[in-house]
Amino acid sequence: MQPFLDTDTEALRKVDVVLTDVDDTLTRQGKLCASTLDAMERLADAGIRLVPVTGGCAGWCDHIVRAWPVAAVIGESGAFRFIKQSDGSLDQRFVRPREHLREEQRKLLQLADTALSAVPAARLAADQPYRLADVAIDHSQDVGPLGSNDIQRLIDCMRRGGARARASSIHVNAWFGDHDKASMAVSLLEEDFAIASGEQASRVLFIGDAPNDESLFARFPLSVGVANIARHLDKMQSRPKWVCRASHGAGFEEMVERLLAARP
Repeated sequence: MQPFLDTDTEALRKVDVVLTDVDDTLTRQGKLCASTLDAMERLADAGIRLVPVTGGCAGWCDHIVRAWPVAAVIGESGAFRFIKQSDGSLDQRFVRPREHLREEQRKLLQLADTALSAVPAARLAADQPYRLADVAIDHSQDVGPLGSNDIQRLIDCMRRGGARARASSIHVNAWFGDHDKASMAVSLLEEDFAIASGEQASRVLFIGDAPNDESLFARFPLSVGVANIARHLDKMQSRPKWVCRASHGAGFEEMVERLLAARP
C-alpha cells in the first residue's frame, strides 16, 4: 500500500462518487466529529455524491439518508439501499423480498444463539431490533473488546450454519445469500447513478477500515484505508491501494482534502 498523500492527483480527477464505511471510518468511538460532517458537506457542495456503505441497521440507515449530506445509503452489509427522493419520501430496494429476508433473519438468530453459547462474553448488538435482514453480534461496541480468537469463533459458528459472516470494527455481521457490500454498491451505481461498469474504476473511490470492507477494496481500484486499518491487515486478503496518515474520521477528512485538490 502507498501513502494516500503521495498519490498522483491525476488518478483522482474523475472521481464523482465516494463510497465510505461508517464505524471507525467516519466515526471515532461511535462519535461523528463536526469537522468530519463538514468534510461530507464539502463533497456534496463540489458535486461528489457520498454513499455510506455499512453493516449498520436499517433504523440507523433511515436516519443517515434523511439527515446526512449523502446521496444514498447501503446497509446491513448490502441487504438494501435507501435513497431519499425529492419529495422527502424514502425509496427502498432490497436484495430479496422483505418477507424472505425476515424469515432468513429468524434462522440467523437461532445460529446466533449457538455462537453466543460458544462465546458468552459476546452478545447481540444493541441495534438488532432495528435490523430488517441480518444479525449483528457485538464484540467491541458495548462489550469487550473481545480477542481475535473469540471473534473468529463467532464467525465460524455462523458459517457452519450456512451463513456468510464478516467482522467489522465493532460487530460480527451474518447473513444468508451471495450479496455483500460491493454487490449492492455496483447495483446502486449502475441502476440509480447510471455509471456503467467500465466507468466505475475511474469515477468511484471507496474508503474503509476493516475486514468486512474487503469486497469493496477488491472491487474498486481507487480504494483507501484510514490509518486504523493497520491492526486488521494481517487478516485481510484484499487491501486498499492507499492508506491515510490519519485514522478514523480524521483520515476521511484527509482523503476529502486530497480529492477536492484534484478537482479540475
